Amino acid sequence: MDPAAKLVKINFEGYNSVVSATGPEFVFLGEHPALDFANTYYAPHGELEDQLRSWPDLLSWLRQANLGHGTAFEVSKAEAKAALDAVVALRAAWAKQVMGILAGKPVSREFLRTLNTALEKDRFSDAVAASDGETPFVLVRSASELRGVELVLAVLARQIADFLTNCNHEYLRQCAGHGCVLFFYDTTKNHRRQWCSAAACGNRHKVAAFRERQARRKEG
Repeated sequence: MDPAAKLVKINFEGYNSVVSATGPEFVFLGEHPALDFANTYYAPHGELEDQLRSWPDLLSWLRQANLGHGTAFEVSKAEAKAALDAVVALRAAWAKQVMGILAGKPVSREFLRTLNTALEKDRFSDAVAASDGETPFVLVRSASELRGVELVLAVLARQIADFLTNCNHEYLRQCAGHGCVLFFYDTTKNHRRQWCSAAACGNRHKVAAFRERQARRKEG
């Protein structure tokens, strides 16, 4: 079981999820791709489910998360299981670190070594190019030379590294909904966001509070 798992017995209707009839149900509520990656293990129908059950599922998530697509991300059928296991292992390790950050613990050195191992394999170059935008020039990065699972791990590691280095960890949250496992980065102005989704857990909390008040009145 994923280290970030908690017992969940709730209905996730109301989430802004990407759903197909037979495929995974992705949610993009984390406000950062690194957290959306961790959130691919959650409970859309009351019980925890892994939304990355196959390599095509992973490719679909990468595309919908705007992290990349194309033949460079593909693996052979013989490589698919081991490749997916490597990605799921990274997600489990990352989810554990997210829980640790929420608890005020430092990110482990072992995890940083794992992250850096994925990052150091990547090779690319930068070039200055003319631009028609607000600035006359832009820095353009070449496509990665990596392929398959190593490319996927490098892309995911870069997103995790971006979160660790560029985001204020004080604004990392886990949904306050009863049993909800979803993480998010609080980008609201007053940084008081409590729910992964106001339409789902937020609304459910309001309904539960209303029913509790009604029950008290009847008892009184």
